Amino acid sequence: MSARRRVARKRSHQTPEGTAARQELLLRSAIAVVGRSGMRGLTHRAVDREAGMPEGTCSVYYRTRLALLTALSGFVAAALHADVRSLGASLPSPTGDDGIDLAIDATIQMLMRWSESPDLIVTMSELSLEAGRTPSLSEPIVAWRTNLTDIVENIVCRTEKSAARLRAEAIVASLDGVVLNGLLATSAAERPAYLRSMVTLVLRAIGDADLEDYGLSH
Repeated sequence: MSARRRVARKRSHQTPEGTAARQELLLRSAIAVVGRSGMRGLTHRAVDREAGMPEGTCSVYYRTRLALLTALSGFVAAALHADVRSLGASLPSPTGDDGIDLAIDATIQMLMRWSESPDLIVTMSELSLEAGRTPSLSEPIVAWRTNLTDIVENIVCRTEKSAARLRAEAIVASLDGVVLNGLLATSAAERPAYLRSMVTLVLRAIGDADLEDYGLSH
C-alpha cells in the first residue's frame, strides 16, 4: 500500500471506534491541516475540526503540542518508510547500466507516488524544520532518511564508483528539493515528466561526478 493510500483522509460522520482508529484519523487530519495551513495552523482544535470529532478529542490523546508533533513525526515517517522498504525490495540484483536504469525507474516511481500526496510531503518538510528546533522530534525522521540513504547508496554501489555513501547523501539531499519544487513549480500534469528528468539528472550527475575535481576525499 502506498503512502498516499495510508494517509489519505477518510471523512466520516461517525467517530471511529477504538483508540488506534481514532488516533490514526487524528494524525491523518493533522497532515491535512499542516498541508493547508502550515505548522502554525496545527492546533488541537484545528485537528478536531478536520477530523469531524468533538472539540477536545485531540487533546485527550495528545495532551500537549509536543506530544502531537511527536506522534505525527512517527506516523509520517512510517508511511514514507514503508515505501522506502518497498523500493529496496524491488531493486534488481544485476549490476551494470540495465540494473542502474531499473533502480532509477523505481526511485522515480516512488517519488511520483509521494508527489500525489502533497500534504504528506509538506508535512514532512515542516517536521524536518521543526526537528531542527526540537531535537526530540528528530529520531523517526532521521531513521527514515537514513534508510532512504542506504537504499540510494546501494544503487550508487552498482556503478562501482568511490565514496558511495557521500554520493548517496548528496542525492537524498537533492531529491528533497526536487520533490518539493515539483509540488510548487509544476502542475499535476507536468509533474511526472519533471520528476523523471530531474531524478535521472541528479542520480546520474552525482553518481558519475569525479569527486577529486571538487577536492572531496574518497
